[in-house]
Amino acid sequence: MTYFIVMGSLALSVLFTFGWALWRTVRWLSGSLPGGGRQGGRGKGAARKPARRPAQAKARKPAATPVKKPSVKARREPSRLTQWMAEWRATLPLAVVTTMIYLVARLVEHGMSYRPPHTVPGGFHSLIVVLGWVAAAMLVLALINRLAAWRCR
Repeated sequence: MTYFIVMGSLALSVLFTFGWALWRTVRWLSGSLPGGGRQGGRGKGAARKPARRPAQAKARKPAATPVKKPSVKARREPSRLTQWMAEWRATLPLAVVTTMIYLVARLVEHGMSYRPPHTVPGGFHSLIVVLGWVAAAMLVLALINRLAAWRCR
């Protein structure tokens, strides 16, 4: 059983490395294609349209009409924390890897408990619990990252 744990962890590490390289290569290739990746002019260095100045807006309206407040609130820019969290690129792949490690460890624990002559080591149960909490935290971080990226669009 130890052989399967060690070799499974090694295989998972190798698959993660190749998967990560493939993921980054596909993202790089899709970003370099026309119409892919960043939308034209919406990148980090894109210039924004200048805002209308209140003096220009008042000069265009006749003086006799009362000024009405707009009923719709203007959209605010995301905070720096939101922008910082949106830039994290590794949360989703790391969440997937930690979840897979947790599921494999649970499967190993299940297999070890049904093997009569051997017992599960005492620290293994606590390791499974810690892996479960780490996987849950990574999934929450990946969700927050996706929400921050959606907010910054």
